[in-house]
Amino acid sequence: MQEYPSLVWHLKNTQLFDDLSEDELEQLTRLTPYRHYAAGDVIYHMEDPADALYFVRDGMVKISVYFANGKEMILDLLGQYDIFGELLLLESERRPNQAEAVKDTTLIVMPESDFQRLLQEHPRIAMKFLKVMSTRLWQAQQWQAEVGAYDAPGRLANLLLRLAGDFGHEVERGTEIDLSLTQQDLAKMIGATRETVSHCLARLLEYGAVRKRRTPIVVDVVALERFLDEADA
Repeated sequence: MQEYPSLVWHLKNTQLFDDLSEDELEQLTRLTPYRHYAAGDVIYHMEDPADALYFVRDGMVKISVYFANGKEMILDLLGQYDIFGELLLLESERRPNQAEAVKDTTLIVMPESDFQRLLQEHPRIAMKFLKVMSTRLWQAQQWQAEVGAYDAPGRLANLLLRLAGDFGHEVERGTEIDLSLTQQDLAKMIGATRETVSHCLARLLEYGAVRKRRTPIVVDVVALERFLDEADA
């Protein structure tokens, strides 16, 4: 069984709570249990009640939307200390997306009613939470703009650049994206088919922006940026 540092320690390392006192954090620990999910477990489905806010202790979470025709669009991949479920404050009180553990994952869970009370008692946390939601809105708008501005190779290059920044580490050949992503996963993230992604990866490989096209993918960040600059020209 994996051992963790104290829950107070984890909350202190979470953006929303990093300026709370030890006593305040101790009070929070009574409201925020750990929950463990195996790879493939659904944390919540679309239309489930929006009853909790989640913090990633370790592991990885996929946020997706499923459409009536059965297709899935992957909106985001989240890692340690990321927050999700932030739309729990919407009036609909239903989840507009689905969250699923990509690999074995441990979450810190805060019930919605306790979070509402926390925002009222600590205005500085409310301001940080607004910043989190504003950042997510900006990212969604950026992605929407990219979908309209770039063709499929450009969208894939943008995605790989973002994943390299979030999940990459340097190896001898470039930046390795430490994710077990299939071509179908990438297709669901850029609104394309798996065949299109395969062709795009081949093009980026030929250009030198991708050094290894099979998972874990290795990219050349500078070449990806140059590819996108040329696409803009």
